[in-house]
Amino acid sequence: MQHSITHDGEPKANELRKRLSAVSGIGQRTYTPTQIVVEKAKGCRLWTIDGRELLDFTSGVLVANLGHGHEGFEGQYLKYAGSLPRTSYNMVTEIEVAAGERLVASMKSNSRAEKVLWAASGSEGIQKAMWAAMHKHPDRPILLATRFGFHGKKGLAGDVTGDTSPNPNVRFISFPMEEVRTPEFYEAELDALAREFPDKIALLITEPYLGAKGSFHPPKWYHQLLQKWCNRHDVAFIFDEVQSCHGRTGNLYAHESYEVEPDLVVLGKGLANGEPAAAVVGRADMIDSLNYGEASDTFSGNPRACAAVCATLDIFERERIVEHCRKVAPVLRQGLEALKDEFDFITAVRGEGLVFGVEMEDPEAANRCVLEAYRGTGSKGVHFLGPLAQKVLRVSPPLIISESEIEQGLETLRSAWSRVGSIR
Repeated sequence: MQHSITHDGEPKANELRKRLSAVSGIGQRTYTPTQIVVEKAKGCRLWTIDGRELLDFTSGVLVANLGHGHEGFEGQYLKYAGSLPRTSYNMVTEIEVAAGERLVASMKSNSRAEKVLWAASGSEGIQKAMWAAMHKHPDRPILLATRFGFHGKKGLAGDVTGDTSPNPNVRFISFPMEEVRTPEFYEAELDALAREFPDKIALLITEPYLGAKGSFHPPKWYHQLLQKWCNRHDVAFIFDEVQSCHGRTGNLYAHESYEVEPDLVVLGKGLANGEPAAAVVGRADMIDSLNYGEASDTFSGNPRACAAVCATLDIFERERIVEHCRKVAPVLRQGLEALKDEFDFITAVRGEGLVFGVEMEDPEAANRCVLEAYRGTGSKGVHFLGPLAQKVLRVSPPLIISESEIEQGLETLRSAWSRVGSIR
């Protein structure tokens, strides 16, 4: 197994990669054929330690929705954080209360958004949402999840990830991917489980779209069908928006894009624009089913995280970030579809808002495309993470990206990918 990646012409980066390999296990990070070494970042651009300039088409795994070093965000963050303590364990700060109030108020389209549970990461938020649903109905052991979702690696979040589970109480249901079946097919699948486990199903958890599996975006009626079924059977409907919240789908929240009102919505990644923060927003009766200490941990709801949440909301409102995302999204979609028409190794383009999956013919082509995008033209390139599901490149630039930056990135890809394979 290769522990250190090197690139010609990158003496400083190669030395740092070597030092990293000596001190850190490779399990700390996901694989990418580039392993870029970044010296500084601003807006939608990254600069490597050896002087390459890259357009960031990742947002740091859908985190930096406001880009890097956003002056407005950084200023508001410092203003809110001020001289607050770095921890608020068993303490109350005004910023935590304000952040919770603002999150609930920002979900005005969801009548079930009533209270907040804080977490320090997305997978912790998933676990807390599941705990809340399970505590509401402790006599219901069965947990439903849509197949091939990614909710985390640990505990209950890991149990409902993928399509198999070590937890004997987990059952998976179909999610529309290459083949979208009729609504009756999915409803029959759910009804069969209701008959098998009458009054024993506590929750149903799903992602708005399948991210890690390769960016599969279902029709709106699919999630609406799930919610109606959950309402009918008094099953908690949990929406995992860890990677899709805060504007990514063209609405502030993904459940707005799919026109549903989940009982519990889990937020993360872009929630605090880079500060470690996650939250569950939803029904008070479920959140209040957890007693003192049952959802507590060291870092959740700390003042710095809550300051970042408030600063993020400020900039989204002030600079109309969601509206900008809607404006430039068609430029990105059309450009990616044009690349598909041009290169025969691109087999599909799927997405919405500013999150797309570009599927390649095989893993070799996908990894080569990541590498050639990095090499780019001259001293400029485009940054991708390693492929999803082995052969899908996720395209998720910061939501502040301009039309000209999108066009520049697409032109760089057109030039770089001409070195990968044949052109139609």
